[in-house]
Amino acid sequence: MRMIHYFGVLALVATLLLFATLWTGISAAPNHLTVGLLAAMLTVAAHSALILFMVVTGRVLREAMVARPLGDEFLGELNAFFARKAGYPAALFAVLLIATAAVLGYANRSFALPSVVHMLVGIAAVIGNLAAFGVEARSLLDNQRLIDRAADRLDELDRQREAAGLPEPQAPASPGPNFVHIGLTIALGAWLPYLYRLLIVWKGRSDQVSVHPWIECSAVGFALLVLALRERRASERAES
Repeated sequence: MRMIHYFGVLALVATLLLFATLWTGISAAPNHLTVGLLAAMLTVAAHSALILFMVVTGRVLREAMVARPLGDEFLGELNAFFARKAGYPAALFAVLLIATAAVLGYANRSFALPSVVHMLVGIAAVIGNLAAFGVEARSLLDNQRLIDRAADRLDELDRQREAAGLPEPQAPASPGPNFVHIGLTIALGAWLPYLYRLLIVWKGRSDQVSVHPWIECSAVGFALLVLALRERRASERAES
């Protein structure tokens, strides 16, 4: 089975659960929270699987182009495909809608907002996720066609190499971890638990929420970011 089949199963089950959540919410059924939680988890899992698959296959394709001469035409097609990246924004926007609808499930209790706000955002989340599933499925099919073409071209190059009696080409050294991205992720992500406690648990009462240990974790991330940027600049100067 290919990724489009796994994604299709996840998207289908998630769609059924989204409609079940919508129905239980409109009918004020007591299991609305349970069904909504399952729907949110499976929907986010489907979008996450799509993003992870496309990131991994994109990296594999780029490594294949470094290792083998796939041709300028394939390079142009690959660059055009990743320039569009329609699947990424659709998946991220859909996850944002689901998270917003889930948080606003307590809008009346926590923020004194009318219950209709949660209902309207929930309907928007269902519609947005159905649209995102369609966009992501098309992106997956385009991605799979690109992978198949690359695999066919690599097989052809291998047959030509074997026919000419040439040795197996050596794979290029894999780059190390990107500490710039890691540092930035730690520096910003460290504040997410703090913001959750501040805005959701304590409803904006900053005197009830400590900035520790989040500020220390963020400082470590910024320090790592600064060191990584300095090392990158030094490496660029050395190469030039």
